[in-house]
Parts: sequence; structure tokens; C-alpha cells
Amino acid sequence: MDAPTDFSILDNRYSVIKYFNTIKRMLNQKEYTQINLRKITSIDLPTLCLLGAFMLDRNTKSKYLEVTSPLSNSAAYRFFKEAQFENMILNERRPNFNSGAFLSRSEDGVNEKAIGDILTKTVDYFGESSKQRLRDLPPIIIEIVTNTADHANPDSSYTLPWIVNTYETKNNNGNKVKQYCIIDMGVGIYETLINKVNKQNQGKSPWYTIIKRENSQGEFFRQAIPNGLQSRTTLPQRGKGIKYIYDTVSGDDMYKRFEIITNKTKVNLVNLSSVERDSSENLPATIYYWEICVE
Repeated sequence: MDAPTDFSILDNRYSVIKYFNTIKRMLNQKEYTQINLRKITSIDLPTLCLLGAFMLDRNTKSKYLEVTSPLSNSAAYRFFKEAQFENMILNERRPNFNSGAFLSRSEDGVNEKAIGDILTKTVDYFGESSKQRLRDLPPIIIEIVTNTADHANPDSSYTLPWIVNTYETKNNNGNKVKQYCIIDMGVGIYETLINKVNKQNQGKSPWYTIIKRENSQGEFFRQAIPNGLQSRTTLPQRGKGIKYIYDTVSGDDMYKRFEIITNKTKVNLVNLSSVERDSSENLPATIYYWEICVE
């Protein structure tokens, strides 16, 4: 099945989510299915990472799946090589960041050494003088992957892969830009909240009123994120992660964008007031994608 030519979940969200959902339905019916990327003309880091996470996810019946890479003379193929897609989907989980990505955690713990390697590579890219400005980068990544470990590992017999990858590029002014992406193959943030509201006494849920009032997932997040979101565990020390990230990135012009794509919505923490229209297709996952420029 041919992928959309604009294979970018940032720019072509509806078509890309619909494509993955169609592939998953075919696999669930045990149909031999091909993800054909030969006709794509563009792709971005979060879509590449989503593809890798989809291939590695235990819920994907991968024995029925074949993935055909972009044409070798295309810009998309060069991006696959530069972002080291083959390393990203290796069955052997690497605990280091030397390949440009790390896909594993040690048991249920956060691999802080690998996150330290991300900071080291980022400082190397922007220069030693950028180290102070980049001090919030490891806490943001740790917050995201800790939350992923908390709710995306439903049993102890299987460890879900983390997809974490970065990409170095330049903007139109020739300034260095670094992109970051983390994929969480859970059910999605909004669906997690809905499930929790339905299980709790409705009067005890701080989000019940907003969820019932707002038909738009994007509008719900616009109102809820500045006040924090409870985690599935409802433990008092957890669940402020997205608010912490929002408070950090919205006040620092180093972050050029910080987008969360989950279920039917996409929100940009750098400009939370701008709410995109909900997609009619649901993405049962969460993508964290951001770009920084310190020049």
C-alpha cells in the first residue's frame, strides 16, 4: 500500500494517521501488507520515529508486514540514512546514544546515561558556550520517558521500546537547529484521561467539566495544560509533567516549537493559544517533537 507522498505527520497529520490505522487494520486481519515508501517526496523526524515504533510495537502483527524503503536517489532516502533509521529499528536494544538513538530502558528505570549522551552531543553541536542554556534539556527528556515508563508498560513480562531520536539541520537563515522526538506507544493522553474520568467518581475528576464542555480535544488541552494534568496513577508527585514542560519551553525562545501529537489533536506548547482542528482519525500513541536553536 503506497504511503502518502507528503509523509509528514507535522504537515499532513490526517492522511498519515489514516494510513497507519489502515495498515494496522489490515495486519489485524492477518493480511500480508506492505508499507510502500517509494513514492514519498517528504518525511519528517516524528513520522520516521512513528514508523519505527509501529514496526517494533508488540501490538503490530509484524510477521505480516513488509516495509519498502524510499527510492535510493530521493531526498526521503537520504533522510532515512542521516537519521539512521536502520539503527533505530535493530532488534538489539542499545543502552547508549552512539548510534544517534536509544531504544531501551534498563528494566523499568530511565537510562539517564543515555540522556546525558544526548546533552553531550547537543553541546558538541552548538558549542561549549551553549551548555548553560541547555541545562533544562535532560530534565525535560527524563520527565517524558519517566511518564512513558509509568503508563505504557501494562505488564512486567514485556518491555515496550522507547523511540528517542535527534536530527541536526539548519534553518533558512543558516543557523544550526536540532530536532528531538520521543514516541510513546500507549493509548494516547486524551484517551487515558477519558478512561480515568469514566472509572472515577465524576465529581472527583478535575477534568470532568472541561471534557464534557469541550468537543475539541485541542481546546481541552489548551485549557488543561497550564493547570497540569494528573497521571494514570493519580499519585501527587506525578502528573505535572506536561505543565512543567509547558512552563519551561513557553518562556524560552531557544525552543522554536514543541509539539505534542496524541489521539486526535496536535498542540504546540510554544504557542498554546493556537489550536488546530481535531483530526477525524485517532492516533493511539503520543509523539513529543521539538526544535531548539541557540544562535
